[in-house]
Amino acid sequence: MKRKNCLFVIMTMLLVLIILFCTTETVMSQGRVSRQKQYYADMEKQYLSDIKNTLNEKGYPQSGITIRWVSDGEGLRSYTVMIHHRKINSLNNNEIEKLQKELTVTEFNDESCTFSYEFLTT
Repeated sequence: MKRKNCLFVIMTMLLVLIILFCTTETVMSQGRVSRQKQYYADMEKQYLSDIKNTLNEKGYPQSGITIRWVSDGEGLRSYTVMIHHRKINSLNNNEIEKLQKELTVTEFNDESCTFSYEFLTT
């Protein structure tokens, strides 16, 4: 009888420890995800501001800018930046490539992120 009680207590303690471990890991994981989201939100906000400033300096004030990102299962982010301004319609391919190169300078330096640009024309 003592042996059964002892075994019961040991198994109960083991289960409690497993539950505590799983709960702790879940909470820690949520904190890490929250910090990562905040990191990217801050970087994206600065990136948008830098793009606007660059476009204003190049003569494209009040450009329409849409930033869309997709994350894969490994945490890599792929950003697509869509820019619309009526003056961009009149640019030839070389001028668009030059503008795109100037915009790549504003990208934030994160190895897990890639950027592509689309210039929307009417």
